[in-house]
Amino acid sequence: MKTILFVHGTGVRSKREREALDRIGDGFRKVLPDAVVETCSWGDVLGVTPADETGAPDGTVPAWAPDGHGVAWSDAERAVWARLYDDPLYEIRTAVLAAPGDASATSPRALDLLRTRIGAMPDDPEVGKLIPAGEPGEQFRAAVTELLRAQEFVAALPLLAARASHDLVARSVTAAYIRFRERDSGPVLVSAEERDTLWRAMERRLGGAALGVGDRARAVAWTTAQHMARPVVRRHRDALLTRATPALGDILLYQARGEPLRTYLAERVREIDGPVVLLGHSLGGIACFESLVAHALPQVRLLVTVGSQVPYLYGLDALATHRLGAPLPDHFRARWVNVVDKEDLLAFPADDHFAGRVTDVEVDTREPFPRAHGAYWTTPRVYDAVRTAVEGC
Repeated sequence: MKTILFVHGTGVRSKREREALDRIGDGFRKVLPDAVVETCSWGDVLGVTPADETGAPDGTVPAWAPDGHGVAWSDAERAVWARLYDDPLYEIRTAVLAAPGDASATSPRALDLLRTRIGAMPDDPEVGKLIPAGEPGEQFRAAVTELLRAQEFVAALPLLAARASHDLVARSVTAAYIRFRERDSGPVLVSAEERDTLWRAMERRLGGAALGVGDRARAVAWTTAQHMARPVVRRHRDALLTRATPALGDILLYQARGEPLRTYLAERVREIDGPVVLLGHSLGGIACFESLVAHALPQVRLLVTVGSQVPYLYGLDALATHRLGAPLPDHFRARWVNVVDKEDLLAFPADDHFAGRVTDVEVDTREPFPRAHGAYWTTPRVYDAVRTAVEGC
């Protein structure tokens, strides 16, 4: 029986680690039912003290292309969701601004029906089965209530009812729910597939497909996203810096004094009987790689780095245990798989630097950056890649 030892990344503390471990455990039970998933909980012991109790860095929105000409739909989808995650009313607002005329002739019956159906979403059986029981259900209800109380949302309802813009409403509710769900834990607890399944189910329950307003709104969203990004970051700068302290601090602390973490990880591996798969995310992947360089750990049969900066730091000759141009030590015998989403700006392919010693596996989380960096565990292809590598060991 193999043990998968998960080593979390920067800024993660006990609550987020438990949530990630639950998600990872569920993922591996589907593809490697005989494997045991354990964790190396280093954040609370060896990480910096969080500046606040969330311990989670907020993300910023990337600078998108100034127009949408010639771009892939996946890029346009990411652009829209990047804004919706920050502002659930963003797409509705752009639809109102782009719509000609007014909605004064909206049928009162249509308006009341839309408002009633939105309010009933938390109790809808088709939608309810897509929301986990317990706290997430309460968060979904709170998100719907908050939207229905938002003056801007209420003001837009006549237009949305007149145009049957059920897709815009469904995406707005979904984005608001995700904000509630991830408010205290940081991204990502809801996968792109779960997100899309949820909003499409709500669209159906609201009355079906829209009449084209969504496409126009999405085009406007694309052209304005770049111009809105910097003001949003400036407005939230203090909060961003405060909440980013654990993530940034862990990186700086590891670069300055990383040996305690490498030793802690090596000791954790030696506690395990039988073969081990080291699964490291982000900074956790760096610690895994450097621990295998610094320590002889023959029971580690497979190293999986996910969203890793090992190749980047190696290219800068900034790894503490492995200098640029040096061969890997003879005791580093583990097979190495490096999982990368090209939309994750913090993930780097490794084959160019470690040809013949690593296999790069590209996945698509369908999320924009920075969510893409935390969305690997909601992506089935990641678990399939690990299963394939385990079977080959």
